[in-house]
Amino acid sequence: MVKKYKKINKKIKSNLKVKRSRLGIWIFLEVVLCVILFSFFPESIFAGVGENNVTVITNLTVGNVFPEFTNLTIEDNSSNVALIPNSTKKIYCSGLATDYNGWNDISYGWGEFFDNSNSLYGEEDDNNIHYTNSSCTIDEESMYSAWINCSFDVWYYANYGTWNCTLFANDTKGREGSGDDTIIISSLLALGLPDSINYGEVNLTEVSLENITNVTNYGNVKINLSLSGYGFKPEDGNAMNCTLGSIKNISIEHEKYNLTDSNEGILDLSQFIANYTNLTSFPKVKEFNLDYRQNDTYNEAINSTYWRIYIPAGVSGECMGNIVFGAVQAPED
Repeated sequence: MVKKYKKINKKIKSNLKVKRSRLGIWIFLEVVLCVILFSFFPESIFAGVGENNVTVITNLTVGNVFPEFTNLTIEDNSSNVALIPNSTKKIYCSGLATDYNGWNDISYGWGEFFDNSNSLYGEEDDNNIHYTNSSCTIDEESMYSAWINCSFDVWYYANYGTWNCTLFANDTKGREGSGDDTIIISSLLALGLPDSINYGEVNLTEVSLENITNVTNYGNVKINLSLSGYGFKPEDGNAMNCTLGSIKNISIEHEKYNLTDSNEGILDLSQFIANYTNLTSFPKVKEFNLDYRQNDTYNEAINSTYWRIYIPAGVSGECMGNIVFGAVQAPED
C-alpha cells in the first residue's frame, strides 16, 4: 500500500513538473511576443516624475512665412540681349515666388535692373546703369506659388556688360523675399545721319561751300568712323555720276572731308586740298572718338563732320553719289 502511494505521488509530482515547465515556456513566449509587438510603436512618453530622464513632446504652428524665390530668369534664360538703336528694348524678368501661407498672401512685387559693375540695388535710376519697376504683376501658379513678372524699358545707350535683375515679393504682413539673376547686354554700334548731303549749286572747276553733317551715336560704345564712297556702285572709283557732260563722273578724290575742324568761306583748289582728306572707294577707319549718350534729358552724343566737293571739267547736269558711314568701336580710355 505504501509502495502504491509513493508511486502515485511520484507520478503527480512528475505531472506538476511538466505543467510548470510548459507554463514557464508559455510565459516566456508571451513576453517575447509582447516585446516584438510593442517594438513597432513609439515609446510612451510621460511627463512628470522619471528616473534619470524625462522626455516632453513639443509642438507649434508656423504662422507667417516670407515668400521664397525660385526659377528667376531674364529673357527666358537668354545669355545676352541686344538693344535697339535710338529706341528702348523691353526686357522681361520673371521669378516664381512661393509663400506657404498661400499665393494670395503675396501682396506686392517689384524689381530693379542694373549694371552689375557700376550700380547697386537701391540706387537712383539712370538710363545708362539702373532701372526700377515698382508695379510688377503677380500671376497665380499654384496654391502656394505665383509668378512675379517685371519688365524694364532699357534705352539703347545703357552700358554694355553684365546686368543684374533683382526681384522682390512682399506679403500681407510686410515680410519680403528676393531673388536675382544676370544677363549680358551686348555692345551696340549704331549711327544717326541725315538722309543726304546737299552741296547746292556749284560752278564747274570750283569748290563747293562747306557742308556740315552731324553724326549721332545711337549705340552704347564710343565710336570711330569708317568712310568710303561710290557713284553708281561700290568701289567704282567715283564720288558722283552726273546726267550730262563728256565724262559724267566726278572721281572719288574730288570729294573730301575734315573730321575735326571747320574751314568756312570760299576756298580755292589748293586750300581745299590742304585742309581736307580725300574720300576713298574702300573703307578707311578714321579717329572720331564720339562717346555714347550719358545724359537722360538730351542727346549730347553728336559730333560734326565737314564736307566739300570739287567739280572738274567734263560734267554737267544733276549729279548724285553715295557716302558710306560706318561705326567702329573706339579703344577704351
